[in-house]
Amino acid sequence: MSVDEVPQDDGDRLAQAFRDQKDAFSKDRFPDLETRLDRLQRLDRMILENREALVEALNADFGCRSRTETLLAEIAGCHGAIHYARKNLRRWMQKRKRKVSFWSLPARAYILPQPLGVVGIMSPWNYALHLTIAPLVSALAAGNRAMLCMSEETPQLCALVSGLIAETFPPDLVTVFQGGQKLSPAFAALPFDHLLFTGSTHVGRLIAAAAAPNLTPVTLELGGKSPAVVAPDFDVEEAAERIVWGKCFNAGQTCIAPDYVFVPRMQRARFVDAALNKFTTSFTGVSDRDYTAIVSERFYRRLQDLVDEARAGGAQILRSEGAEPSEAGGVFKYPLTLVLDAPPTCRLMREEIFGPILPVLTYNTLPEVVDHINAGDRPLSAYCFTRNRATIRQLQRDTVSGSFGVNETLLQYSQEDLAFGGVGASGQGAYHGPEGFDTFSHLKSVFEQRGPGRFTGVKLLHPPYGPRAKAILKRMLP
Repeated sequence: MSVDEVPQDDGDRLAQAFRDQKDAFSKDRFPDLETRLDRLQRLDRMILENREALVEALNADFGCRSRTETLLAEIAGCHGAIHYARKNLRRWMQKRKRKVSFWSLPARAYILPQPLGVVGIMSPWNYALHLTIAPLVSALAAGNRAMLCMSEETPQLCALVSGLIAETFPPDLVTVFQGGQKLSPAFAALPFDHLLFTGSTHVGRLIAAAAAPNLTPVTLELGGKSPAVVAPDFDVEEAAERIVWGKCFNAGQTCIAPDYVFVPRMQRARFVDAALNKFTTSFTGVSDRDYTAIVSERFYRRLQDLVDEARAGGAQILRSEGAEPSEAGGVFKYPLTLVLDAPPTCRLMREEIFGPILPVLTYNTLPEVVDHINAGDRPLSAYCFTRNRATIRQLQRDTVSGSFGVNETLLQYSQEDLAFGGVGASGQGAYHGPEGFDTFSHLKSVFEQRGPGRFTGVKLLHPPYGPRAKAILKRMLP
C-alpha cells in the first residue's frame, strides 16, 4: 500500500512529516555529543513529569492495567534505557580502531558511527510506552530524526504521547502517528533510512514486504512460542512460581513470556499444584486491580477460542478455584489457565498464545525436548531451570532462540547491556544498549593513509612490476 491509498489527510501528513525531517537532517547531519545528550535529557524529563498521566492512560486503554507493572515495565524501563544511553554515549560515538596490513603502513583504519537520517519506529500495544521510547532512545542517541507509529489498540496513550512529544521536540525531530489497518502499511512504505517494527510475526512479514521496494533496512522484533524447560534437578515448585510470575505479568501479553513448559513426566502433578497455588497467592482473583486485563474484547475472545478448541480435542483445562474468565463492566480478565494433554495440532500449540494460558508438556529425556523445540520456528526466548551446567550448555547450544534465560523469566529483556532481538521467525536485528546505537547508525569503514611524506608502503607494489614487486609478493603469499 502506498501513501496515496490512505485517507488524503493522513497521507499528506505522513509525506510532509517525512520531507520535513529529511530537510532538517540535511542541515544537521552529525549532531554533536551535547546535542544528543540534551535530546535524551528532554525525553527523560518528559516521562518523569508526566508519570501519573502515562500510568492513567495505559490503565484506561487496558480497562485495568496494574499500576505496579506499568511503573516497573514502562516507566522504570524508559528511564533505565535513557540513563544507560546518556552514560555510555560518548564512548559509543568514538571512532573504533581497526588494524591495517603491514603493506598499508603508515595508514590507519577505523569505524565511524554515522547517523542514518530519518528512521521509522512502529510499536505494539502490549508495552506501548516502553516499546516506543526504548528504540527512540537508540535512534536519538545515534543522531537520527524519528517518526513514531503507535498502536491503535492504545489510543489514550497514543494521544497523550503525541501531545507530549510535540511539546518536547520540534516535529522535524520527532513526530507521532497512530497506526491502523491503512496508515501502518503506508508508514512502513515510506523510504526510511531504517525501520524498526515490534509486533507479531504475521504483521512483521507484511511490514517487511511494504519496506522492500525502497530497500529500507528493517529490524523486526517479533515473537513466537518461547519454551520453558524444568530439569529434574531443579525444585519443581520453585520453577512453577518463577514461570507463573513471567506468564501472569501483564496477563501474559508479553512477547518473551513462557509460552509452554516442559516438566519431567513424574513431576507434572506437583508443578500444576504449585502453579495454581502461585496464582491464588498472588491475586485475590481476576478482579484484583494488580491483575492486568486483556487489552480488548477481540484478544479476549481469541484466548477463549484457543482454550475451547483444545478442550474439544481432549485437553484438560485447569484453573484455581473460583478463577474464571470475566468481562464484567467491559473489562476483560482472563485467569491463569493450565492446559494438559493439548492436541499438538490445535492452535494453542501452533500459535503464540499471548495470554495467561500455559500448556504443560512432559518429557523423559532432554533430547526429546530439544527435538520438539527445533521442530518449530525459532522462538524469541527460551528458558531453562536447572543447576546443572551441562544441561544449560546442551539447551543453549542445541536450540536456537533470540535470547536465553536461566532460572528466571523475562529478566533478560530488562538488562540494558544485553542486545534484544529474535532469530528466524521471531525477528531479525537487535537493539538495546550499544547494539541499539549500532542498529540506528551506519558503521562506516574508513581507511586513512597518513604518511608525512610522499612514501607509502603500497608504492613498493606500483608498476612496473620488477624484481622488487615479485620479492614482496612472494613474502605476502602463503
